[in-house]
Amino acid sequence: MRIEESLYRQFEPRLFGRKGVAVAAATAPRSTLASDLKLFALTFAGGFLFVSLYLA
Repeated sequence: MRIEESLYRQFEPRLFGRKGVAVAAATAPRSTLASDLKLFALTFAGGFLFVSLYLA
């Protein structure tokens, strides 16, 4: 009987603290294709500029 109670306590969710609030506030907004392409273009252009100045 005591073993079953201790195993049950291990899997029981904890209902105290601010874990739920912090996780909800830390989620990032969904990414779109346009923002991904913009990020790729800026990264590619920055890398190209850096390498061309480094080799010059």
